[in-house]
Amino acid sequence: MKKIIYIALSVSLLGACKKISFDDPSSFTNEEANTLIRDLGYKLVTSSIQNTFNTTTSAAGTHFSLLADQTTNTNGNSSWWDFANEPRLRLNNNASYRGATTWNTFYNNFYQANLDATIALDIIEVQKKNILDNLGNDRTKDCQVAAYFSKGVAQGYLGVIFDKGIIVDEANLSTRAFPNSYKELIANGLKLIDKSIQLAEESPNLKFDFLTGVTITRTTFIQLANSLAARILSSQPRDKVEAAALGDAHWNKVLAYAAKGVTADYTIATVTGGYYNQLVSNLVQRNTDGSGWLAPDLKIAYLADKTGNTPPFYPSSGVLPPITSDDQRFAEYFGYTPSFGIMLESRGRGLFTNYYRIRWYNTRNTLNTPGAINPYFLLEEIRLLKAESKYWLKDYTGAASELNAATASRIAKGKLPPVAATEADLKKTLHYEYAIEIDDAGGAFIPFTFMRRNNLLIGGTPTQYPLPQLQLELTKNNVYTYGGKAFFGEKGSYGEVATAPNEGWKASE
Repeated sequence: MKKIIYIALSVSLLGACKKISFDDPSSFTNEEANTLIRDLGYKLVTSSIQNTFNTTTSAAGTHFSLLADQTTNTNGNSSWWDFANEPRLRLNNNASYRGATTWNTFYNNFYQANLDATIALDIIEVQKKNILDNLGNDRTKDCQVAAYFSKGVAQGYLGVIFDKGIIVDEANLSTRAFPNSYKELIANGLKLIDKSIQLAEESPNLKFDFLTGVTITRTTFIQLANSLAARILSSQPRDKVEAAALGDAHWNKVLAYAAKGVTADYTIATVTGGYYNQLVSNLVQRNTDGSGWLAPDLKIAYLADKTGNTPPFYPSSGVLPPITSDDQRFAEYFGYTPSFGIMLESRGRGLFTNYYRIRWYNTRNTLNTPGAINPYFLLEEIRLLKAESKYWLKDYTGAASELNAATASRIAKGKLPPVAATEADLKKTLHYEYAIEIDDAGGAFIPFTFMRRNNLLIGGTPTQYPLPQLQLELTKNNVYTYGGKAFFGEKGSYGEVATAPNEGWKASE
């Protein structure tokens, strides 16, 4: 069978297709397209990498920030209010639902990135042809590294976000089923990332310039690939029982990836028409009165308040005063305003907040402006991954040592006291650091997945997304969904916890 190059992805198009009986000049097989378009493979890899980077920090991650109580909102834009709402609502898996943009974005973009990279690898490894750039330079090795990386991250992220899917590693795959569990997607994604790291280590002249205006050095690429692998693997479990049951081998592997991760914050400066962190841009944006458009949830102030007077739900009357915090980072990262901005009391005053984000803010009110600094992977996330791995390994002394290091942000910048080497204190500190230090600089699902694997999501929160309705109907599968107060502790297709039990950082309303 021959396969036409597809630029717009739908799972229904993943099957191999034949050309129609007469000569159709608008369609080409992979081999024909590669012959006629000299830099086809390079274009596919560039598209795949840009899609992967953009989607890992997509604005669609706003919904995960709302579900993690990092952000609050009463706005109907993209159904944000539904995801912030308490008690939690069941996910509306309807193609016409505005909130479906979150799972549709992740599903479509990551599968498209995976497909583009798969076709590029088909050119290299099946057709045995070299890939040239638009100037005629041989970029075969560079493209091979980038394609494996993009496929690995895309498949890994799909496994973290969705309950199931399909592993697409062949250009001529012909199936409409979703046979692979989230665990299989993650395992295969990591295998592909490992391959990209191996190839990069064997390529001393690696040139990774597939992001507009950005060239990533070989050393940084290897560190970044290990960092993302650590993040993906740590994000596999849907609750604390699963996290513990994964055992020492799992958490030692996370630790090993983290040990080879970034050694400094990896940030990217915006260039015209290039990458910017859409999620952080959304969350730092302010209204005309200075209040946050997608403001920090009251959880942030609740965790940082040294007096313990901040309630977990906003009171039904009055305005809460600014908190007092021992953490010197708090005033550097978050600001206070008595204004409730665009929040509507009729949609739940319990969702109100008086805070906005300062860190990463740009005076143009967007990070999509030349020169703006975009966080992509913070060094502190590596520290937290190491500490948490040791926590699951029951090396409480080692975990505390990571968090109490002189260079740790909570010590060096926050001037906070050392954390005790106890299970309870370590879990509390890790939760705090993900909320305050990482916030949403970690991209799409951080700190949601930390809270998921530690049973900190409030009861009724979906722990994962279902496959989109349109894809299920196209492939003649039943439409399903997760979440909601009436479904505490609901199990998914593989026995995993698909809806959080009522034992989160605060009780469900």
